[in-house]
Amino acid sequence: MDKQFNNPKNILVVRLGAMGDIVHVMPAVTNLRMAFPSARISWLVEDKHKDLVECLPGVDEVIVFPRRQWQCSLKNPQKYFKIISETRMFLKKLRDKKYDVALDFHGNFKSGLLTYLSGATTRIGFSRGYCKEFNFIFTNLRITPQQIKMNRVDKYLTLLRGLDIEAHYQRPVFSIPDTDRLYIEDFIHQKHLNQKSIAIIHPGTSLFGKYKRWPPKNYADLADRLIQELGYSVIFTWGDQEYKIAEEIVSFMRYQATIARKTSVKQLITLLQHAHLFIGGDTGPTHIASCTGIPTVAIFGPKDPDIYAPYNDNAVVVRKDIPCSPCEKRACDHVTCIHSVAPDDVFDAVHKLKKKFDFSNIA
Repeated sequence: MDKQFNNPKNILVVRLGAMGDIVHVMPAVTNLRMAFPSARISWLVEDKHKDLVECLPGVDEVIVFPRRQWQCSLKNPQKYFKIISETRMFLKKLRDKKYDVALDFHGNFKSGLLTYLSGATTRIGFSRGYCKEFNFIFTNLRITPQQIKMNRVDKYLTLLRGLDIEAHYQRPVFSIPDTDRLYIEDFIHQKHLNQKSIAIIHPGTSLFGKYKRWPPKNYADLADRLIQELGYSVIFTWGDQEYKIAEEIVSFMRYQATIARKTSVKQLITLLQHAHLFIGGDTGPTHIASCTGIPTVAIFGPKDPDIYAPYNDNAVVVRKDIPCSPCEKRACDHVTCIHSVAPDDVFDAVHKLKKKFDFSNIA
């Protein structure tokens, strides 16, 4: 093991977002906990993803970077001095933790700056060419993965392997409060959803990734077939500003489906644990579903599944090979890649999973 990383007592993990990437980092953090069982591990994450990190038992403290709060305050010039004061206080509290080591799994300018300002003696990140926005200038111990193109889970495990830590994939185990479990159990009981196998469909993405969304009419056709031909109870889940997507899909359907209550991420995880099948796009809930062990169908468009696909062998990726896909664009005026995927393609993927898994034993 690198002498700069010898038996640390106080470790900071930096991965600010997004939901899917946080899930991808969790196996590395689980390995970190196994390597240093007596160390104190803190995770620096943006406010909107705090609840997700809290679900991982191996993390002793979740430190919230209040990005959303500060963004709202920036709209009001009268609050600028308050933001400056809060920023100084936040950084002082971070430095007062006196971290031995900080591991920057995020790899951009903002995460690198926060890693540097944490005051950690050893700051570990990816080498030039494997991070973005000159992130490497903020670290003093840089790890070079064996290849540029690899699944994100493997890349994050590489950060530990580069330190001579034996790291193997560990499926995250989520710790959920009883109040959230009871909330979901009440919902399932009220809707009589436990009388059949449950298929959860998450049709939305963040606004940032809306170009990855499969058309609502396709989801409606697929859900009808799941109900009519395979006898599922279908539940549509949704996140912020996504409820209207679920409503539109249900309006196209011939059979009755259920739109979930508004759920926190902890409640979503609980709901997923009751399901027998999950279908969604390239988005956070898809990665959560896969790592909880549910048979998962991921509908991909512009993103490269070799890098971004769900990691587990219980997942099937559905996509079309077209000349311009995969790509790294943040917007597209035609999104042919995602629109080329037909409901029949996804339904066929469900049948492949049915052959591979006995759904009745997964709940």
